[in-house]
Amino acid sequence: MITFYYFLYYPIVMQQSELDFIKNLRQASPYISQHREKKVVIYLPSSMVQNDSDLHSFVRDVVLINNLGIKTVIVLGASLQINQALTQQKLTWETAQNIRITPSSHIKTIQEVVGLVRSKLEASFTQACAEQHSSLSLISGNWVSAKPKGILNGINFLQTGSLRKINTKAINSALDNNQVCLLTPLAYAQSGEVFNLNTLEQAFAISTMLKANKLIIFTSKNILKELPKSLNLADINNLLISSKPDQTSHLLTECLKLSKNVQRIHLVDESKPNSILLELFTRDGIGTLIYTDRYYQIRSAKQDDIAGIIRLIKPLENTGVLAFRNNEFIENDINHFIVAEIDNQIIGCSAIYTYSNNMAELSCLAVDPDNQGKEIGESLLLKSIQRAKEQNMSSLFILTTQTDHWFKEQGFYEADIKQLPKEKQQKYNQQRRSKIMIKNLNNE
Repeated sequence: MITFYYFLYYPIVMQQSELDFIKNLRQASPYISQHREKKVVIYLPSSMVQNDSDLHSFVRDVVLINNLGIKTVIVLGASLQINQALTQQKLTWETAQNIRITPSSHIKTIQEVVGLVRSKLEASFTQACAEQHSSLSLISGNWVSAKPKGILNGINFLQTGSLRKINTKAINSALDNNQVCLLTPLAYAQSGEVFNLNTLEQAFAISTMLKANKLIIFTSKNILKELPKSLNLADINNLLISSKPDQTSHLLTECLKLSKNVQRIHLVDESKPNSILLELFTRDGIGTLIYTDRYYQIRSAKQDDIAGIIRLIKPLENTGVLAFRNNEFIENDINHFIVAEIDNQIIGCSAIYTYSNNMAELSCLAVDPDNQGKEIGESLLLKSIQRAKEQNMSSLFILTTQTDHWFKEQGFYEADIKQLPKEKQQKYNQQRRSKIMIKNLNNE
């Protein structure tokens, strides 16, 4: 007698949350590799220390990025806590140029407050390390030598100091030994005198002296909403010329003045403590990225740019990368164009056209061959997205014959001609057979 056994096969169905995790991990992978062994200075404002939940979320993320190989220095703010303590003691204080004036009578209170804030941070670190089974240590020391800020514009800042020098060898040694370095507002002169430092200024100075790869600044969402996704030093200059003095202009002035040797400054929302992960490990980030090593300017095109645009795109038209456009077409459509410029030379361009269904077309994206590899294409794309969103567009499409892989890396997906606006479907060139790529702008 022959016995038959029947086995039923039930395919394993993964939950959507599991699929999302796999997708996100794959997307983060190149950034994990890119940031490994890099030095990052983080400015932690007092507002995030005030909220226990925000602080612990931040600390857990610092432990995580350290486990991923990022060398981290935290510059700790305590202004809110200092203000509360001074108010309780019925002591008054003044500020000038967005900096606290510190009488010697306030130093003892500031020392007590900084000690409490530091203790709170250390306790949160100990808990986070236990949760993640990490042996990470948070350490601090007398690494910073201070000097009096002195008298500026007739104002004596008393015991408010500024950074004189740092012990870079000691800090780098600690970072190499897998430790997170902590700097507080308190620093000391060689005479033993105690000074209260502005921690934002200190964060910039530390980043410069350590030659950090990145400086991450948690700031208010009111400041961020006034800024585009990316800025270079030329952009900051232009913003400062046209803006009135306020917190935003003060922050941008510091970025401009103290950004030497720091290639990337990230401004992220202090109300979203997990911003640090989204900013470092996603393609588009969540805040504003300032390129201090980028000297080209991205701006709207004008009539004087027509010759430069034509010179840039002609070789690409001749090889079939771009569709042909006559000179008259560019002259008539110059208001649709965006250009990248260095020293009055056009080195890149793109154009935006709007259609029905809240769809916009990205057209004529080109970068001079001698300037490729400098993220100019990415910057033109970001500016184009910004312009499309200003016109309430919800998606962006492009027709391409040779660069579809690059657009996939930028978050576009391949689509069908039926997904184009009807007026664009009618103009589709069947001979070029361009691939259709679409990007959703609702999450940008």
